[in-house]
Amino acid sequence: MATNHIAIACQGGGSHAAYTGGVLPILLGEFDNLPPARAEDEAATDRSALVAISGTSGGAISALLAWYGFITGGAPDAAHRLDTFWRGNSALGVVEAVTNRLGRAAADLASMGGWDIKASPYVLPLSGMVWWNTNVWPMLARMFGADNPWMRPDFYSLQALLEPGVDWPLVAQLGEFASIPVEVERWLRGDLEAAMFPAGAPCQERYRAERAAVEGRITARLAAADRLRARMAQLGIGEDTLLHAAIAGWRPPAVRFEADALSGLADSVRHALRPIPRLLLGAVELHEGEFVAFSSERAPGDGGISIDSVLASASAPWLFRAHEVGGTDDLTLEPRPLTFWDGLFSQNPPIRNFLSGVVDDARKPDEIWVVQINPIQAKAEAGAPHGRRGIAFSGSDIWDLRNSLAGNLSMNQELGFVDAINRRMETGRGGDEAPASTAAQRRDKLVQVDRIVMDGSAVAAATGMPLGANSKLDRDPGLRAALWEHGTVQAHRYLALRRHVEKLFSGLDGTLAGACACAAGLPPAGAASGPAAAIRPDGAARFGELIVEGATVHGIAPDVPETPQALVQWRSAHTQINGRPVRIEGRTELAAGDGTPADWRLKDVRITAVVPTVPAQPVLTPARARARRQAGQPVAARPSQEVRH
Repeated sequence: MATNHIAIACQGGGSHAAYTGGVLPILLGEFDNLPPARAEDEAATDRSALVAISGTSGGAISALLAWYGFITGGAPDAAHRLDTFWRGNSALGVVEAVTNRLGRAAADLASMGGWDIKASPYVLPLSGMVWWNTNVWPMLARMFGADNPWMRPDFYSLQALLEPGVDWPLVAQLGEFASIPVEVERWLRGDLEAAMFPAGAPCQERYRAERAAVEGRITARLAAADRLRARMAQLGIGEDTLLHAAIAGWRPPAVRFEADALSGLADSVRHALRPIPRLLLGAVELHEGEFVAFSSERAPGDGGISIDSVLASASAPWLFRAHEVGGTDDLTLEPRPLTFWDGLFSQNPPIRNFLSGVVDDARKPDEIWVVQINPIQAKAEAGAPHGRRGIAFSGSDIWDLRNSLAGNLSMNQELGFVDAINRRMETGRGGDEAPASTAAQRRDKLVQVDRIVMDGSAVAAATGMPLGANSKLDRDPGLRAALWEHGTVQAHRYLALRRHVEKLFSGLDGTLAGACACAAGLPPAGAASGPAAAIRPDGAARFGELIVEGATVHGIAPDVPETPQALVQWRSAHTQINGRPVRIEGRTELAAGDGTPADWRLKDVRITAVVPTVPAQPVLTPARARARRQAGQPVAARPSQEVRH
């Protein structure tokens, strides 16, 4: 059975992340993370498994609740937890609604006047508002009674709002158990350091003490498996859940503090956790300026998932004070204070962590699905005819555009890392021009990146209110409902598109093959017979492999001609014209047909680039050159370098 490994990245965007809450339950229903246990499963063609999910700020909250519900109860449980939180986060009480509307009106008035308000939660007036919300508001709400219709004590407490959706002791025990490979790596690192010096060297005492501390943590974290099973039984987590399947039957191998035995222990833990997707939450640490991705496979006090990591990811500096957390220095293993800001300033959301530093190749994704909140296009001036429309820069438009660009900047940098990996891998994946040794040395995968983009105009039309930067702080129940419903629609549209991409592009192979044949001076009639017709004995034209880079689901309004409802980007690998290797890049615009959203049809095909390529050659470093000389092998006068595109 072929397994398609998927990772989901959830962009941050304050209360707009309710859109992500509507998207995720639909997507999670597509995954089967349990290995096939029944005979009839083995006959199935394909299955998809979720290997990781990440998020930042509001996206971190949605990713956390989806991940927790998915591993403890499946997609329906994840949907319930997401719905509970985002409903609870809405301004439901009378005083809550009035306060929310006054705050939104004040922010809109300031932005319409072009005032760039620079407030700090450390000084008045914002510090006074923080104090009021933290101390006075809960006291007043309790005076009205627990179930009063006016105001809830926990309205301004993210920790309290998350409490029904996540059992933090369970998350902590899972992190303790999953961090055993991290501790094993630390022990192996210390063992190598000690081997560099004589047994009587003064530094050996420090090395022994550090290894003893790591051994104590490994022993303690082995016991976390039993504590985790006990907590699962206490919470009633059943046998049909991912967490039970991964943990219930695991038993540690014989533990000896030597390299081979500990490596076997780490492999055993990794294998047990394969059905459990990783959770990554983005933030930035201010002391060192480090981008941090809190991971579910680390202990809570060592870069793992806790309420502190969620609060750190959501600490927008113009609203909340930086969140301080006690952590561990990864090199010295000493405790150190950490201070975090919102992940908007680091990874929004974490994406490169899906690929880099992953030891188990089976947990690297084949595809990354990005749930994108910020628009990719600037708002156009109203009233101008199509084709001469400029960008709207009046009133609050500048602030809205700046906010969107800031939110997309780090995300596009993360996706650029994935694209660089893909382009580097092309020369080592198939084709006559790729050296076999180059392909064998690389474990990276070609990763397809798809985007499910929120259509702000559709949500604005549904709510009757502008959807600018200030609305990311709006907790209006109507806005939440519209965002959630729109997320559900976009998720269904995306899945319908996925099921039709293969059919939509079945004819594109032959079309491009015919184009290659025509460019090589061959008769175009061969294009009707498909790609094979362009492969001639003389080798004048050859169409290689069509690679879909990614599909993006855009807006849902078919009456906006300049914006495609969906867009698929692709490129051809190992294509030759007149014996010259080229890469053809293009994009195809799609439109929904009459009837259901499943009726996608080709709208336009554009070739965006025809780039000459040169076969990649391994870099001959000075060390390799000396080794070849010593072995009596020929050494090129000038070492060839890999061509970068």
